[in-house]
Amino acid sequence: MIKRALQPVLQQKLAESKIVVLRGPRKSGRKTLLAEVLGPKSQQTITIDCADKKQRKTIDEVSDFQTVTSGFSIIVLEEAQYLGRLQAIIDEVLGNDAVENLVLCCSFEPALQEELWEALRYQGLELVLFPYSYPEMVQATGMGEEEKEVERRLVFGYYPEIVANPENAETLLIQLLEESVFTQLGAADRINKSEQLIQLLRLLAFNIGQAISYNELGRKCGLDNETVERYIQLLEKTQLLFVLPSYFNNHRYELKKSHTIYFVDNGLRNALIRQFQPLEFRNDLDILWKNWVISERRKANALAGRNVASYFWKTHTKQEMDYIEVSETGINAYRMQWDKRKKIKVPVSFTDYYPEIKTTGINRSTFLSLITRK
Repeated sequence: MIKRALQPVLQQKLAESKIVVLRGPRKSGRKTLLAEVLGPKSQQTITIDCADKKQRKTIDEVSDFQTVTSGFSIIVLEEAQYLGRLQAIIDEVLGNDAVENLVLCCSFEPALQEELWEALRYQGLELVLFPYSYPEMVQATGMGEEEKEVERRLVFGYYPEIVANPENAETLLIQLLEESVFTQLGAADRINKSEQLIQLLRLLAFNIGQAISYNELGRKCGLDNETVERYIQLLEKTQLLFVLPSYFNNHRYELKKSHTIYFVDNGLRNALIRQFQPLEFRNDLDILWKNWVISERRKANALAGRNVASYFWKTHTKQEMDYIEVSETGINAYRMQWDKRKKIKVPVSFTDYYPEIKTTGINRSTFLSLITRK
């Protein structure tokens, strides 16, 4: 079994706090991780799958929840976002000294009171389990072995099921995509226009790292720009993709109110456009590379609990920096390309506008400097 780097963090949070939210994309390994962590306390643990209507109905009312969970000190609510009375259940648990832990295991952000979210996030009690990361695979198989697999990871990604069954990767990724997108997301959230949704996702998949316009996306897939923005926000809450806003300081030609999209996993992106060819037969290698590196950096930041803000930078004259990270230790900007033989050029306009920002080129040989940077 590949040990998850989040495991000791989860164990510590469960020891310190009564409520923990464990989020992550579907099939990222949340159930497996919880079974590993809670295994020694399995007799004290009750797990309720809220995606199952029959199980969900048994705890519709707080009184029913009390009856079903009586005698158990650890309660796991899988896909807790489906519960319409989740806040009431949490309030009951907080007042029940017999309950040691309540774990909300979610593939979509649950609807909680804003004050509770603020408290959970301030205390680091919202944990996100992503698909495997490069460091986790190195720990499991060794640096040399995982280095050989990087090209494959750019195509098929890191979902545990895909890593475990490489011979069926294409089929499994397409199934995973359908399960992740065409589903009830939360108690009151669903994307109904499936055809337009797939058109939107494919447009995003073909435009990774590019400044996007919600109006233009909407025009191409038959949606208004408000619906496009809402769909993207919902997909962010499912941990399928993430949005970077533009970095600007009112300099000439800078894009000011733009966004760019990246996918949490390369495999899902390639499943959307049905492209699984090896790298030597592709014309999107640098796109795959950017998505992979930035996603890996995002995993590392989440695991370390680093409070960073992430951006991209671009001008109307098509000068760009792929990734900018603002943290307590300063601001760093990165330009990325796969080929280590070519010199990475940083736009002169960027260094003129922002001489105080450190710039770094990230290629096949130097990516670890970003992924492991503290």
